[in-house]
Amino acid sequence: MRELQLNSLRHIPATLLRSTRVLAAALLIGLFVHAHSDAQTVPKVEPLTLGETVNVSQCGNIIMAGQVCLEDIRLLKRHQIKRVINLRKDGEIDWDEEREVESLGIEYFSLPYDDVSELSDELFDRFRELIKADDSTTLVHCGSANRVASLWVPYRVLDQGIELEEALAEAKQVGLRKPEYAARAVEYIQERRQDDESQGHTEPKKSVRPGINDDFLDPKLQVDQYINRFEVESREIYTSRFEILKACGIKSGDRVADIGAGTGLFTRIFSAAVAPSGWVYAVEISPRFVEHINQEAVKYGLKNLSPVLCQEDSVNLPPGSVDVVFICDTYHHFEYPEATMKSIHRALKDTGYVCIIDFERIPGKSREWVLNHVRAGKQEVIKELESFGFELIEEVKVGGLVENYFLRLKRKSETDSAQDRN
Repeated sequence: MRELQLNSLRHIPATLLRSTRVLAAALLIGLFVHAHSDAQTVPKVEPLTLGETVNVSQCGNIIMAGQVCLEDIRLLKRHQIKRVINLRKDGEIDWDEEREVESLGIEYFSLPYDDVSELSDELFDRFRELIKADDSTTLVHCGSANRVASLWVPYRVLDQGIELEEALAEAKQVGLRKPEYAARAVEYIQERRQDDESQGHTEPKKSVRPGINDDFLDPKLQVDQYINRFEVESREIYTSRFEILKACGIKSGDRVADIGAGTGLFTRIFSAAVAPSGWVYAVEISPRFVEHINQEAVKYGLKNLSPVLCQEDSVNLPPGSVDVVFICDTYHHFEYPEATMKSIHRALKDTGYVCIIDFERIPGKSREWVLNHVRAGKQEVIKELESFGFELIEEVKVGGLVENYFLRLKRKSETDSAQDRN
């Protein structure tokens, strides 16, 4: 038996491990990854029967499954399985799987884990190495295929060129249930992609406003300072918050994404508005804000929200997952507005809509701070959004908003988008 030792694994980031709420969001995370294209046809995931074994799927030479019972071990040879990779820990079953498998002349590997804290870069790397090292038929299993699916996602994205949205959907089909496992898989993919980009393997993107989010990315960011800036009566957004809620048209049962959630002002308001059956995703680029929102959710017993640590060019939400996207005084902070809005476009349901609040930028009228800080005025923003696949429904007049405007937009139909491209 060959076993990967886990006691020397590198530290998993604390923001990932603090709460399953942070992790849960990433199961839904639709982080868009531009994968390398492959000249050969990529195999599809198909269901397979292996005796009484549950959750069996096959993709090319890889068979993924839950626990193979002792009686079904003999079927491995019938399926021409040459290798078995077991993700379960010692003691999870009451018989010696290694001995039974090797008695059939089948190679046996153990990569045991049963907690997200053990899903290290080394474990993902080792799994990918094993899969790529031999093209013979390989069975990978755990108890229910849940753990298998989490290791499968990076292999499909990074090594077989499948887009992440598709890989996550496949993983669910295979048996992925724990959102924290998916979150960790997504984080690993991000890290490996960033490594490739830093090594010059990917054409670097160009920011429209480099450095505008540096303060929010500071690990020493003092959240209290921003609470005193964002949640005070001198800020018109704060004093008009319930008028803004009314204008958003959010109702019980809705799934809402609060993009640039900050200190969680609207996240908390939306949590109450969509209860009891709705959900709120508090999407933030700042790890410190994500941590704060999670702490507030625990403190106030808000069980229908998930903090989501996003990227500079993606909100990390899955396709068709939200009814309403709310972007308040945040659009001007998008360094990559096209990529970010296209990730929002994918995340919206067909009947969904976007509410954007941002500063009026009018030379000669707006404050100097606004003119220096906000890169685009309302009409330019509308033009950008239309070019990104959105259609303006209306500008909403909200009582108390003087420096800010409120836009409601929807996704353009496929017909309209096609005409725009032509």
